[in-house]
Amino acid sequence: GVTDNEIVIGMFAPMSGPLVAYGVDAVQMAELLYDQVNLKGGIHGRKIRVIVEDDQCRANTLVAAVKKLVTVNHVFLLHGGSCTAPVTASQEFITREKVPLVMLVAAGDAGVFPPIRYMFGSFQGTQRVFASALTEFAIKQLKSKRLAVIVHDDEYGNASLKTIEAVASRLGVEIVAAERIPLNITDVTAPMLNIRAAKPDAILSGAYPLPAVLVTQKYAEYGMTETPMLLMTQGIPTPSVFAKNVGNDTALRNFYHTWAFNELGDEALRQKWVGMYKKKYPAREPGGFMIVGVPSTIAIIAALEKAGRNLTREKFVDAMETLDLKNEVIVGPIKFGPGRRDAIRDNVVVKFDGKTEKVMPGIYSWNGKDGN
Repeated sequence: GVTDNEIVIGMFAPMSGPLVAYGVDAVQMAELLYDQVNLKGGIHGRKIRVIVEDDQCRANTLVAAVKKLVTVNHVFLLHGGSCTAPVTASQEFITREKVPLVMLVAAGDAGVFPPIRYMFGSFQGTQRVFASALTEFAIKQLKSKRLAVIVHDDEYGNASLKTIEAVASRLGVEIVAAERIPLNITDVTAPMLNIRAAKPDAILSGAYPLPAVLVTQKYAEYGMTETPMLLMTQGIPTPSVFAKNVGNDTALRNFYHTWAFNELGDEALRQKWVGMYKKKYPAREPGGFMIVGVPSTIAIIAALEKAGRNLTREKFVDAMETLDLKNEVIVGPIKFGPGRRDAIRDNVVVKFDGKTEKVMPGIYSWNGKDGN
């Protein structure tokens, strides 16, 4: 994947299917940034060439894409993955082949805990980061004393719940309901009735987009909108689409979500990045996850620069381990270490009323312990 003149990077993401919102915009933003590097002469005299595969956020499809990129296209490194579970399915192959993988959108705990030498990710925060931010915000800013939680009955839900429990315990707050729901749930009546009966001061949700819509609809139907609803990032990839799917402005009158990027609180910054995107892709209106393609790409570019002209995969991994980057799009630094593969530990909380988003004061940082 490295010649005297080029570095070949293999990208993969859901470029089709129901989770395409997690893929196309982020991939295209990454390609835009790689193009900018090439226009400036490349990295140590080498241009970047990108090969993109569609993984549809399916484990078997993703693993096949990764194997093709490595064994057929002979890429130097992999940059991709928008859904954590499928990405983790590639860990054995990545480790055996010793090919660096820098995740694009995937941020779940399973991709970075425990740390694996050749895999770097969570460029918007892990479940622990989201859960910690929402719990601290609910307690410190909303003055909540009684929390209810609704998460999925999988490893991501476990990570969210354990973190919420740890933060609540540390801050002396009670969890009065903890509901576990399957990923494919179509009726959230029972868990939401249980939450309503517990009379919480705030509801924390770790649901993915479709279940999150159901939870929010039922929350309004049961007259719970005086109680704040707080949703983790993965449940609201595109706020305008989420609001349309909920279909009830009342449901969003007391609604918050986590976010790791600065563009929501800085219109000039948002217009700058949207303008860059639309200049290259004039026929496409970017979604909320456009900006998520930025941090992993700038980390790769920085590590390639740092690794030097005599580039090897091991030197690239060593360079990634030493990164401590600040960038205008990210709330906190992009930081790794020999025992750390999660890039971001800082989030903000955003109030969303269905039309406008307002960043709440404060940056919430996961302490690296809660939820472990």
